[in-house]
Amino acid sequence: MLSELTVTRLADDLFYAVGAASAEWHDLDVLEAALPTDGSVTITNVTADRGSLIVVGPRSRDVLSQVTTSPLDNASFPWLSVRDIDTAVGPVRALRVNYVGELGWELHATNDQMVPLYEAIWAAGEQYGIRDFGIYAVDSLRLDKGYRGWKQDMEIGYSPFDSSLDRFVDLNKPDFVGKAALVAEKAAGSAWRFVSMTLDEPGDADAPFCSSIFDQDGNNIGLATSGGWSFTLDKSIALGFVRPQFEAEGTMLQIKIFGEMRAATVGREPLYDPTNERLRA
Repeated sequence: MLSELTVTRLADDLFYAVGAASAEWHDLDVLEAALPTDGSVTITNVTADRGSLIVVGPRSRDVLSQVTTSPLDNASFPWLSVRDIDTAVGPVRALRVNYVGELGWELHATNDQMVPLYEAIWAAGEQYGIRDFGIYAVDSLRLDKGYRGWKQDMEIGYSPFDSSLDRFVDLNKPDFVGKAALVAEKAAGSAWRFVSMTLDEPGDADAPFCSSIFDQDGNNIGLATSGGWSFTLDKSIALGFVRPQFEAEGTMLQIKIFGEMRAATVGREPLYDPTNERLRA
């Protein structure tokens, strides 16, 4: 796994790629290294020119509909699509995706639009109790959904199959970078599988990064990559890699957390809203 990006197709020959702020130069290097030498593909870095606001939650459509005249219903603006919407501050690129697993939109706007756009959204949302939320809230919500974090849950030591991202790999496509290796891995079986787990008892701490995972017999069979408290499920969640024979829902494991063995159970991924009804609402 070289990186993690949201890639949106704007036209037949135009794509909009969004990655983590901390990975800007890494991602630019990965993309530029793959450029054809004939000049047929170019990359423009617009990081310094644009910002984004996330409007998310059960009432996000109600709020955003007061900021734009563009339709936001499912037929006009389905989940996992992009539209340029009209606002009082001018056109804004809206992506119906987010990292917290609820109905919502990412709004990508130019720097001069950001403050007045924020103010308009805030004014529209006050009647619904709109609030700012921080990265710890985001982390808790993304754990509910099993959303992987780059350089934590996904990195170059693991393949897409190791990472249980099979649904994003189409081996029937023509040749692509890494296809031969993935075909061979599919035939032989992956060394790892990524799972969502919950601690059977809350305890005093969540699983820290790189906690060891053990089977019931005390054999080391994996590595936790993320841990945190789910205020939605009222449980401590751990994400991580285990050997394939331990990936089934209901498998009982142990995670070593600050020197103490803690019982954990593999859950169905995602743990919250498994059919994505809230995202599609």
